[in-house]
Amino acid sequence: MERGNKGAMLRDDEKSGKEKPQGNGLESYRHLIELQKQMIELSQHHEQSRRECEALRDAVARELAEQFRERQSVGRRLRTSAIKLLKQSPGALARQLFS
Repeated sequence: MERGNKGAMLRDDEKSGKEKPQGNGLESYRHLIELQKQMIELSQHHEQSRRECEALRDAVARELAEQFRERQSVGRRLRTSAIKLLKQSPGALARQLFS
C-alpha cells in the first residue's frame, strides 16, 4: 500500500512542476548567484534612469520658467513699473521724474 502512496506522491510532484535539483547542487547555487548579479545590475540601471529622469524634469521646469519670464509683455512690465512709482511718496516720485 505504501508503494502506491509513493507513486501517487511522485505524480503529484510532477503535476505541480516541482523539480528535484540535479547534479551536486552547485548548479542551483550558480544560478542564484547569476540572478543576484542581474538584480544588482537592474537596480543600478533603475537608479541611473531615476537620476536622468529627475535631471530632465529639472531642465524642463527651468525652461518653462524662462519661457514664462520671456512671455511677459512690455506692457505688463511698464504697468508694474508704474504701480511701483505710484506707490512711492510724492516727493520721491517728483525727484525721479525730474532728475
